[in-house]
Amino acid sequence: MNLNHFRVFYTVAKNLSYSRAAEELYTSQSSVSIQIKKLEESLGIELFEQMGKKIYLTEAGAAFFACAERVFGLITEARQTIDEIKGYSKGRVFIGASTTPGIYLVPKIIGEFKKYYPGVIPKLQIANSKSVEEMVSKNRLDFGIIGEETTYPGDIHIEPWLKDELLLIFPKGHPLAELSEIKLKNLADFDFILREPGSSTRMIVENSLLVKGFNVKIAMELNNTEAVKQAVSSGLGISIVSKLATIGTTNLICKPISDFRLFRMLNVIYHREKTFSPAAQKFLVLLRQWSGG
Repeated sequence: MNLNHFRVFYTVAKNLSYSRAAEELYTSQSSVSIQIKKLEESLGIELFEQMGKKIYLTEAGAAFFACAERVFGLITEARQTIDEIKGYSKGRVFIGASTTPGIYLVPKIIGEFKKYYPGVIPKLQIANSKSVEEMVSKNRLDFGIIGEETTYPGDIHIEPWLKDELLLIFPKGHPLAELSEIKLKNLADFDFILREPGSSTRMIVENSLLVKGFNVKIAMELNNTEAVKQAVSSGLGISIVSKLATIGTTNLICKPISDFRLFRMLNVIYHREKTFSPAAQKFLVLLRQWSGG
């Protein structure tokens, strides 16, 4: 079996996409397709099947992928062992973060980390909390930073990290701007712009309002906080976002709701059985220093 074909298969199977595999392998999509075809011919069985524009693993492909995961897990472990011997001159740290910490906090921490370990390459993947959680559970990330409780309690270790307040935002000239104090009842007639389902902010806002018996009128759902802020700025509705996302904002009014103060805990999560590389250990230490822990 050609080892390069094996690696190409693993990358395609992991992403279930020829194009994303090609990007990860720094090659062309046609080259990936050719190598998969050669591997299937050498094995005498199809590993993928295509339905519409999507590809899926066949039964043989799924079994082959399980073996590939074990093989490349051992390769990663071997590399980590070498990195430990060599120190911190090279290596990678795989970090996942939900939108708010991923945009407004983690890049600053990465910048500080690079001052001490310039040879280490941190890779940051930003997604909603549910997606980051799933990637940590499947060992695709060293750790994640999210803002909700985990739905994988058996697999994931949770460390409380930073306390985050959520604030109401609305454009200048909005009727709410005339109020010296904003209460929850004042919001009843206004449309809300919220993050997509799976977002920590969305979950906390909806659940907390539900407890208060407040019926949210959702005018729009968007998949990142900056888009929410732009929509609010354009007068399409009001929203509730992290205080971190309001820093430096000049075109919006940001206020707490006096009788409905919202806080959440940002958490660092990682797999309970995760073996950290030396570089990942150092990054985790820096995260704890940021929280004062």
